Amino acid sequence: MLLKGIVLLCCKTLSVERTESATFHILTGKKSVQTVQDIHLYQLTKYYGVHRKLERTVYDRILKELHEEGFIIRDHTSLTLELTNQGEAWLQEIKEQLPLHYFNGLKFKSSAVLFLERLILLVQTFSNVGMNHFSFIPVLDNPLVENWVKEQYRLNKERISIYLNDLHSELLPLLQSIKGKEASIFVDRLSGHQYYGMSWEQLAKNYDMTIEDVQLLLTGISHKMAHQIMENKASFPLLYQMIEEGNQKRLMTESAYKTYQLLEKDYSIENIALVRNLRINTIQDHLVEIALYQTDFPIERYVPSDVQKDILAAIEKASSNKLKEIKRLTEKDTTYFQIRLFMAGIDYVEQTGDMNVYN
Repeated sequence: MLLKGIVLLCCKTLSVERTESATFHILTGKKSVQTVQDIHLYQLTKYYGVHRKLERTVYDRILKELHEEGFIIRDHTSLTLELTNQGEAWLQEIKEQLPLHYFNGLKFKSSAVLFLERLILLVQTFSNVGMNHFSFIPVLDNPLVENWVKEQYRLNKERISIYLNDLHSELLPLLQSIKGKEASIFVDRLSGHQYYGMSWEQLAKNYDMTIEDVQLLLTGISHKMAHQIMENKASFPLLYQMIEEGNQKRLMTESAYKTYQLLEKDYSIENIALVRNLRINTIQDHLVEIALYQTDFPIERYVPSDVQKDILAAIEKASSNKLKEIKRLTEKDTTYFQIRLFMAGIDYVEQTGDMNVYN
């Protein structure tokens, strides 16, 4: 139900302005200019990358079920989706039951995964070695996480019991802040001394959920916990160590980051295209991507103040977020690149109320 609810919410927001693949790309966290711009434009940043391992076959099955239930209309010509009145009614009915407020995909899609993996492996390791049981099979096969846990063990091997007690004290209020069933699922995923946490299949069967919903729920819980930990670091010193604060530049594609490095050296778009042997349009795509992640991006360097006001007026008049319609409502000299770059900063303005970013 959770995955279906999020898919329906995305369908409702995107409406017929994007193809049915757009929601899939949002949920799996596709690193493309189109997808990243969509999540800002349609205010879907919280769902970005929340189910990175979602298979296309599973997604297509969900769409098929939603269509058969009368919740969506699928246009097989334009490949778009439209929410029906029945779908809207169902969404309103179940919306309050879903922990949608837990998710913050754009901010935590990488750091929350790392946090959860470190926590799972550390609890298993410390629980076993604390009982002098050094021969166990790690539940995770991730060298980076393993090395981090080994370092924590080296630093705390003389105080394992104290460490685990302190960790329990930090986890307890976080678990108490979510529903009992959710806390049970989270705890059942953890391994300890001489027992292993439940697999996805076991959790799904035990709690009468789909595997996809169990995975989504744990992602949401980890996002919520990460947010609480980051908001009050002093109260969660051990858990805070498990979170690497997201570096927004690392969210860029590798090619966009190379362009970013040249921009930092004051290279012009034309010079970057020449140095990198790429088309100017490609470099412009990179700038839009960079602006989405860097809130102090100098938009005015490429979009003068009068053009910004023209674009903003067009956005307010337009009946949709389609670039073609917005372009039609702007002055003829305004380019698609300038519109896209300006719109990349909209999410920042909405969050801060600081229109000076465009001045």
